[in-house]
Amino acid sequence: MRARTATCVLITLHLAACTSLGEPGTISGQPEASAYPPGPSVTEGIDLYMQQRADVENVGFRLRRAAAPECQLQGRARADIGLVVWSRANFPDADDRRRLSATFGLTDAVTVALSIRPGPADKAGLKPGDIVTRINGEDLPSGPGATARFITLSTAAAENGQITLELADGTTRKVDPETVCASPTLLIRSPDMNAATDGNAIAITTALYTTLRSSDELAIILGHELAHDLLGHTRSGSHADPAREIEADRKGLELAARAGFDIGAAAALWSRLSKSGMTDGISQTHPSGSEREAAIRRAVRDIRESKR
Repeated sequence: MRARTATCVLITLHLAACTSLGEPGTISGQPEASAYPPGPSVTEGIDLYMQQRADVENVGFRLRRAAAPECQLQGRARADIGLVVWSRANFPDADDRRRLSATFGLTDAVTVALSIRPGPADKAGLKPGDIVTRINGEDLPSGPGATARFITLSTAAAENGQITLELADGTTRKVDPETVCASPTLLIRSPDMNAATDGNAIAITTALYTTLRSSDELAIILGHELAHDLLGHTRSGSHADPAREIEADRKGLELAARAGFDIGAAAALWSRLSKSGMTDGISQTHPSGSEREAAIRRAVRDIRESKR
């Protein structure tokens, strides 16, 4: 997956526009529309993708909030309002723009794509389809550059406390940012069965996502990748070796449990993935199925005992 990360991330951002807090042009931000040359449509099936993306964002936010104390100690936390915005102007292809208008009623204005639950924007009453016209009294433009402007303003404002968003329907929403780990969670459209982190973002492919049976299983996968970051594996070279994988399994389960997920699904999840052959390609860098399953069962037992 690492070899294709850059391309996949661009496609994902093109589809889902931008996470509210991030710098334009970065992995968590949305480049200007002009950064994308005219090309083939990329929004086929976007209604299903956005439903899946919402699940990934919701679970990821809970994990990032649960891990915030560790991220703060490492200087890798940020204030976040839990909002993803987009605009039709970010899509250069005419078919994309027509599809987005028909499916979501999307215009060139800054529009809420996802209000992450449970997150600050969701608690403030923001919902998909809301059009944001002003932030802390400053007008937001429409068209190319509008979402990038929103990112810039909201990033700076969140660090100073409450944000006031004015909507096109005349209502006002006051949002209180929360501290979370800085690494966003991304859903990558790919036929590869994988999840990965590069120290800047956590990603899971649509192929792997569709094999999962619950938010608990999703939290176990994403928690494992977040754990690699917290444990410094991504900063100290390759983290794909059996000892580090088992260490990340345990830490990831701790994070998932802290975030309120049922970690009892972990051993069964790994066993199912192993028996299905999905893990055959990583046998050299990951512990064997039986070894990993036994370690996971011990970790679950220890974590539950610690909670009691």
